[in-house]
Amino acid sequence: MSPSVRRALQAIKRYGTRPEQIDYAILSAINVTLCIASGGNDRVAEGFNGDVASSGRDFRRLRQSPALA
Repeated sequence: MSPSVRRALQAIKRYGTRPEQIDYAILSAINVTLCIASGGNDRVAEGFNGDVASSGRDFRRLRQSPALA
């Protein structure tokens, strides 16, 4: 686990983060890690964000599919 994600998890625990804020805190930490690891190339983090967004949309669509119910 990267140090920034570990710090995000510690902050979540320490400050009693509300459930609706947890995803944002962890995704922000991952974005920071990707940006640092890529030498500041923000396209890497943007690619990750796009993957997360499209996965979320696809997951929601799969859950609503009557064939999977």
